[in-house]
Amino acid sequence: AFGDFKTNFIFHEGVAKILKKLLNKKGIINLGGPTKTVFNFAKKYNPNVKKISARKKLGKNFPLNSYMNLKKLDKIILKKS
Repeated sequence: AFGDFKTNFIFHEGVAKILKKLLNKKGIINLGGPTKTVFNFAKKYNPNVKKISARKKLGKNFPLNSYMNLKKLDKIILKKS
C-alpha cells in the first residue's frame, strides 16, 4: 500500500451516520474520514500489508496529497443537534 499517498478514507457506514446532518445544509461540503496514508489505512485491516511508494510506482506527476479540507464538515458534525 502507498506510504506516501494521503487521502480521506470513509466507509459507507460512516457516510450513513453523517448524511442525516447534511440533508438541509447548503453549499459544497467535503465528506471524508481523517487524513491518512493508504498504508496506514490498509495496515489497520491487514497487518501484513507492505509499504510501497506511489511516486516510484505511478510517476512524479501523480498527486500525493488528494485529501480534502473537512473543516466545514467538522463544524456541522460537532454542532449540537
